[in-house]
Amino acid sequence: MDGFDFDVVGKLINLPEDHTIAMFVVVGKAAQPARARPTQLAMDEIVITDRF
Repeated sequence: MDGFDFDVVGKLINLPEDHTIAMFVVVGKAAQPARARPTQLAMDEIVITDRF
């Protein structure tokens, strides 16, 4: 996703100076069910929670 201020978001989430934002995920209510993606990775392979 693009179209946001990387520096402002970094300050909002207290991102350490030696880190950079690589991905931005939009969370919200779906208007319709998502289509199946056969090559999609499992969430536990890509999501890191509660640590840098």
